[in-house]
Amino acid sequence: MTKTFKSYLREAIENVKDKRIGQLIQMGRVKMEDGRQLYELTISELEHEYRCMKEKKVFL
Repeated sequence: MTKTFKSYLREAIENVKDKRIGQLIQMGRVKMEDGRQLYELTISELEHEYRCMKEKKVFL
């Protein structure tokens, strides 16, 4: 059975999300200040949080 474009896209997004979640955990973020777990965030929210954490790390 061949995968559809949609399933490839979904898999790629999940891979990026998993990578960002791993990076955020390494930076010390295990959940959001509002109580949400990282896996509950959208890819955009994960990217935003990663950028914020990265900038914060540079200034520490």
